[in-house]
Amino acid sequence: MPRPSSADRRAAAVGDALGRAHNGGNAHFFFLPPLVKQPTATGVFNPALKPVVEICQLEVDASNIPVGCAAGVPPIDPGPVTADLAGGQYKVNWDTKQSGIDPDKFYRIQVFGSRGGLLLGFADVDPVSNGSQLKNVNTGEYIGLVDGRTLPVKFRIERGAFGTNCVSDCVEASVSNDGGTIVTNTGFAGALFPTGWIRPDVLERLGIDNVVVTIERVSLQDLDGPCIPRSLPQAEGCYRFTTSPDVGDFALDVTVGICVEVPETAPQFDAAQLFKVEEPIVEVPEITPLRNTPANFVHCEGFASATSKGGPVLAFARRLLHGAAAWLAPAPAYGAHVGAGGLTGSFSRVGWVLPTTIGFDDVEAGTVVKTAYSSQGITFTRVRNEGQTFCSSTDDVYANDNGPLPDGGFGFNSGNNVVTVCPEGTASDFNEDEAGRIEAVLGSSASKVCINAYPTGFHGGIQGSSGLLEAFDSEGLPIATVTTAPGVAQVLCIEAVGGSDNQIHRVQFAGAGPGLAMFDNLAVTFSEPVTVIQ
Repeated sequence: MPRPSSADRRAAAVGDALGRAHNGGNAHFFFLPPLVKQPTATGVFNPALKPVVEICQLEVDASNIPVGCAAGVPPIDPGPVTADLAGGQYKVNWDTKQSGIDPDKFYRIQVFGSRGGLLLGFADVDPVSNGSQLKNVNTGEYIGLVDGRTLPVKFRIERGAFGTNCVSDCVEASVSNDGGTIVTNTGFAGALFPTGWIRPDVLERLGIDNVVVTIERVSLQDLDGPCIPRSLPQAEGCYRFTTSPDVGDFALDVTVGICVEVPETAPQFDAAQLFKVEEPIVEVPEITPLRNTPANFVHCEGFASATSKGGPVLAFARRLLHGAAAWLAPAPAYGAHVGAGGLTGSFSRVGWVLPTTIGFDDVEAGTVVKTAYSSQGITFTRVRNEGQTFCSSTDDVYANDNGPLPDGGFGFNSGNNVVTVCPEGTASDFNEDEAGRIEAVLGSSASKVCINAYPTGFHGGIQGSSGLLEAFDSEGLPIATVTTAPGVAQVLCIEAVGGSDNQIHRVQFAGAGPGLAMFDNLAVTFSEPVTVIQ
């Protein structure tokens, strides 16, 4: 086939930020001299990558116009790319003699973020004078070669080159199968990768040794709904995690960490949990709760001030704490929890789902609350053995603001309701041996349930009792039981670990054995859309 004419050769292009008029080039990728004239770059150089350069022979169409890399012709590998931090650039030397280029062909210099990953930019070159010189096809300018043989291929990659809105809260970095940790430029989100996190079949199929991981803050204003598409309270902190190339499911779980702004004085927010939703969002989205795990690599100082002057989570939290008296907490303060994360077997959009929390202060003291919160997917009943008539002979469950003793720290008519089997006018602490347990039945499966437990002692004023919380699956089989330390007020939490068969469908709580305890602030993190219990 004859060589393309000079007019035809003008159809080739430089695919970088300066070539946008030709092919919608990457605004954060620039070729540098000697391939092109010195560009003006305004972004932030990203040195955290391991880009790959390949040179392919161009195919031409019936009109002799270059249309893409020629099939069946192995690409030229000029060697490993190095980063020049001081110069804000990457570089590899292409030995045109050793690669044996054909002066009758066109060639395309391609820069990928990683092997098999995103093509960041390309430049088409035309060998002339029997390969002793090269010409930039787009500009028609000759490119200087060292000794007529070696071409320094230099380029600049900036934050945002991988399609993220990488201005205030993002990261784009290479991660190998050896693992590592990356965090966004604010420190508000990140990921920890264990050694061997990429599946062996993916490594072999793609021929890769590292991938580019991107983490970017997602503006809720850009979404058609909340971060996680469920009608559940959610907190600030929505991020998109991706890999390039897409490696699919991981061989080992990766830890993702995201800051969350919550009331410092509301321990029930310990039931906040990270959820993942697969993108693109479909009619019935795939939503997965992530098992909680420490994530001390995130740094949340300043996160609260960066979340739109408080955002929806603060408004939600203030409503939640409205009316709480001094014994529950001092004046509410708000801050960012540090070191909160989740384990995930793949990447997508991740955000915080807050628990459905019942504080029992929104009803009058003495109210029977068996079905008072059915609209939130939770009903209560008393589970007792025959003959257990402690403080009441019914199966009712009450909101009660009476403490165990007038001088016990809470007092009668304290103004703070707890949930109990005892009606108003009697002390609100109870135990399982004499009174039975309170059972909370959930209208939908839950990934985590927490409740505040306040041990008050044994009969006769002897201290050292414990509060108890037990969770059950859909078949009524026990999942786990937790108790407070003797005499210590604690937030008791049970988290479902495993698949859908191990989700929580009901919980029971009481003072353990003969010990007395009070309970408040039941927090449920539903893992499915909440069903209203009729």
